[in-house]
Amino acid sequence: MENNSASQKPLLGADNNALIALVSVNVIVAILLGFLRVVYYLEGFSIAEYQGEVFQIVTLIPQKIASHPWSLLTFSWVHAGFWILFTNMIWLTVFGYVLQMNQSNKHLFPIYFYAGLLGGIAYIMMSFGVGSNFISFPLMGASMSVSALAIAATLLVPRFKLLANIGNGVPVWILSIIYFALQIASLTNYQFANSLVAIISVLTGVVYVLLLKNGIDLGKWMHNLLH
Repeated sequence: MENNSASQKPLLGADNNALIALVSVNVIVAILLGFLRVVYYLEGFSIAEYQGEVFQIVTLIPQKIASHPWSLLTFSWVHAGFWILFTNMIWLTVFGYVLQMNQSNKHLFPIYFYAGLLGGIAYIMMSFGVGSNFISFPLMGASMSVSALAIAATLLVPRFKLLANIGNGVPVWILSIIYFALQIASLTNYQFANSLVAIISVLTGVVYVLLLKNGIDLGKWMHNLLH
């Protein structure tokens, strides 16, 4: 990776701080959806009406992708509850910080975007390929993108250490093992399609890093567009 100002770790409040931007968008979306839910409640509408008219149009439901195509881009910013959002943001902060500390701030959003996009496309394809019996829940949340960031951080700087006050610090690869162990444990309660989507998300992070090490930056067009 090139060593330039765009890759350096930005200040906390800097405009180019991708980690703060990613966390902020996830939190803002959660607050907005919570606000709309309260409005529906105060206006006397049922939870089912809120789900059908608001929540379900921003989560990925393969059978409704033709009428809600934007959901392919919005579902990875939507969470079903506070604790899911909280844990995703904690892990996003951990692995995002590792990438920032190793001059990879500008790669956070591209990896997050590609993992969500490809995971969503795979989910849609499976719904038509293996039937609706395997696709029974809307797809949502940042876990796929966080998984891609986790594997990217591990491949780029496996020996980078966090929590320096604990012994000699905790290497990124150990944190990744803990993270993926927790992910696997949670997937046992989910459906087959979610497991495959999670694998695809991890592979997205792997491919992104391998291409980056070979001089191919899949996020370059995003940086150029932003500038």
